[in-house]
Amino acid sequence: MSGSITLEHGLMVFLVVMFLIPCGIIILVSQEAAYFPVSGEPVVDAANLTGITITSVKATHWNLTGSSGGKTYVLADTNGNTLTLSTQTFESAEARDAAIRLYNSHPVGRGKPVSSLHIVGQQLVYANPANSPILEKIVPVLKEKARAVPTGT
Repeated sequence: MSGSITLEHGLMVFLVVMFLIPCGIIILVSQEAAYFPVSGEPVVDAANLTGITITSVKATHWNLTGSSGGKTYVLADTNGNTLTLSTQTFESAEARDAAIRLYNSHPVGRGKPVSSLHIVGQQLVYANPANSPILEKIVPVLKEKARAVPTGT
C-alpha cells in the first residue's frame, strides 16, 4: 500500500498535531516578564491600597546567585487571615529567571509548600499560603505595578 495513507500514518499525524498545537499556543500567548527597577516597596504600596495591615517586616536574603536582598512581610486582614510575603531583588533578568526556574523545578509536597511566586520588575514576591484571601486582594495591585514599566527601558 505504498502511496496511500494508512491508519497508523493518520494516527501519527494526529498525535504530532495534538502536541504541536498546545505548544504553539503557549509560545504565542506567553510573554516574558519585563525586568526593570521597581521604585519603593510594592508590597507596602499594595497593602496600603487594599487596606491590609502589615504586622511585621524583616530584612531577608535568599541564598541565590544574583539576589541582592529583600524583605519578609507578615500581612493580616480584618477577618483574621494572615499571609507571609517575601520579596527579593535580583541584579539581572538572568538571575531572576534562574530563581523562577528553580522554584518551578520543585513539585508541591517535595520540600515545597503550596505557595506562589509573582514577578514585579527586578523583584520576585513569594507568597505563602497561595490560597489566602489577602493574596487575592494584593496580587492585582502587584500585577498593575509590574505592568507599569518605566518609559525608556
